[in-house]
Formats: sequence, C-alpha cells, structure tokens
Amino acid sequence: MIIGITGISGSGKTTAAKAWAARYGAEHLDVDAIGHQVLAENNIVRRAARLLFGSTERPIISRQVFASGWKLFLWSAIIQPFMRRIILKKLRNPTKSFVLDAALLHQMRLDRYCDKVIFIDAPEERLRARLEAKGLSSAQILRRLAVNQKVYVYKPRADVQIVNNGSLAALQKNIEKIYPLP
Repeated sequence: MIIGITGISGSGKTTAAKAWAARYGAEHLDVDAIGHQVLAENNIVRRAARLLFGSTERPIISRQVFASGWKLFLWSAIIQPFMRRIILKKLRNPTKSFVLDAALLHQMRLDRYCDKVIFIDAPEERLRARLEAKGLSSAQILRRLAVNQKVYVYKPRADVQIVNNGSLAALQKNIEKIYPLP
C-alpha cells in the first residue's frame, strides 16, 4: 500500500507521515529529504544550483525559491525529475508499504502511485507558529505560505482531509479513526 500525505508548510505533514508509518509498519519517504539528497549528491543539480542561486547551500536556495516564482519554477524543473527517479525506484518494491510525505505530491505527479491521499491542514495561526519554531522569520513565513497556497487547489482531490490543530496524540487519534488497525 502507498499512502500519500500532502498539505501546506507547517501543517504537520511530516509528523503525520511519521506517525502513520510507525503505526502501520510502512516506510516513510520524506520527499524533502530526497530533494536534499539529490542536491548533495547529483553534480548536474549542484551545477544548476550554483548557476541559478550562486550557491548549493540549502538556506540560500530556500530563500530565493520562496521569494521568486520563476526561480521556484526553474528549480522544480531541474530537481524534481531526479527526485521522482529515486522515489519511483523505491516504490517498485512490492513487499513494502510506503508513506509519501510530499507537499508537492500532485505537482510531482506522485499521487497517481498512491492508493490513498491524505491532505493535512491546520489553522493559519498554527502554521505560523510551527514555521516560526523552525526558525523562519515573519517575512519568510509570509513568503512560504503565499507560495504554498497553490497546494490548496489539490485539497479536494484527497481521499481524506485532516485538520491538525492539536497535539500529536490528537493527530494520531485522527489517523486511527480514518484507518483503524486490523
């Protein structure tokens, strides 16, 4: 089984994906982490990053990507094919279940490999607080949330929607309600 978990930055996607994977014995595939791996290991991507951003440092890339729509578009076109290749190779293992943790699940066309898609949402004040806890400035939070608004277009496509406005225990209860253990 392949479960896709998506949502806006700060919604709790990764927390939900890890809880889901632990609860159901699935492998957690963090698409952001795979992007970090591609940036670290792929010379083509590293060269492109130096040309586009003047650096291969993730904080520098992140600031520029979330400040410029055209840089986001170009960066996505460069890095996502390499990320998809790694993800699809992992998903070919028929003996495993997976949880895909991906804000860009639909944009990367990974939803077509999922048996179920879960959209994690949260009230804006929770989103802001979670992003602030990650060390983002108010300006960075505003830019990130503005860019991420596109994710909401895909919310109606989800099989299930969860509002993550509470604790980890509450999130886990919501997951259990949706898909109880056999």
